[in-house]
Amino acid sequence: MKPVYEIRSGALAGFNLLVPRLGGDPAELLAEVGLPADCMRRPDLLIPIATLSELLDLCADRLRCADFGLRLADMQGVRILGVLGQLLMGTVNLRTALESSQRYMALHNQAEFWRIHEQGDALLAQRFDHFVEPVAAIQYRELSVGACYRLVQDLAGQDIRPREVHFRQEALSPQERYREFFNADVHFGRECDALIFDAGLLERTLCAPSTSLRLYFEEFTRQLLEKYRHSVAAQVKALILQTLGAQRHTLAQVAGLLEMPGRTLQRRLAEERTSFKQLLQEARMETARWHLRASSIDINLLSATLGYTDISAFSKAFRTVHGVSPLQWRKQQRDA
Repeated sequence: MKPVYEIRSGALAGFNLLVPRLGGDPAELLAEVGLPADCMRRPDLLIPIATLSELLDLCADRLRCADFGLRLADMQGVRILGVLGQLLMGTVNLRTALESSQRYMALHNQAEFWRIHEQGDALLAQRFDHFVEPVAAIQYRELSVGACYRLVQDLAGQDIRPREVHFRQEALSPQERYREFFNADVHFGRECDALIFDAGLLERTLCAPSTSLRLYFEEFTRQLLEKYRHSVAAQVKALILQTLGAQRHTLAQVAGLLEMPGRTLQRRLAEERTSFKQLLQEARMETARWHLRASSIDINLLSATLGYTDISAFSKAFRTVHGVSPLQWRKQQRDA
């Protein structure tokens, strides 16, 4: 059985605002590809990448909007990070924020992987597909690269411009449209999708979030917690899953997101016969299984992204829970 590569519904942030502006009905288009009308209010919903790609292509065709992916990207930026975006605003500089963002994107999207690294005086943000079977993901790739660019601008300044932008695919829109969006030369038919910046940007101090951005994060967190209002433990686990990329998981941090004193949270978790440590372990294992089942992510990368000090610590924790190593478990799932 072929693996089904999935992505969290945060990839559709802004969809319900953009589609009506273009004369479409969001619920109708979502229903046509089998997605629920309220998926934008369910930030932990998993969507097959093939379904998301189908939706974006449908919108581009039905709404006669060849640059639909770029237009949606224009409404995303740091918003695609959900609760993590709120935490990143308190980090030291762009370097630290991008490291967390890279881990977040690796954990919340089985279909692709971003490699953000320095090469001489250049900062390269390169995007690679995990899936190998043919998926019509042209609009999706433009959405992904565009959203990454807006993420960098949201974090460190709207004046940021890339040196160059690369796409593996051919252009969907006139060249002027890409230059207008990226403020740089855009090249097609390259080895991989990539944004190329000056490496000096990494030390830039982050911008203070705007009022609208703060309100967005507050509402996002409120909707996430509302879904799990029956259980504090469920709320804590949801927040951990949303912020795994930060790798700064402490009871105090999560208590702050819940606007609850740390001791009170500790007591409430004990009343539900669990602990913060146990919930963190469950969240890590749940995410590990999700990737091992379908993603082709490297085990070393998965271990580091989940916050383990080394692969042996990850393997030991995984074996304790599942009785086999991560590699053995992945093979069992593929052979099943």
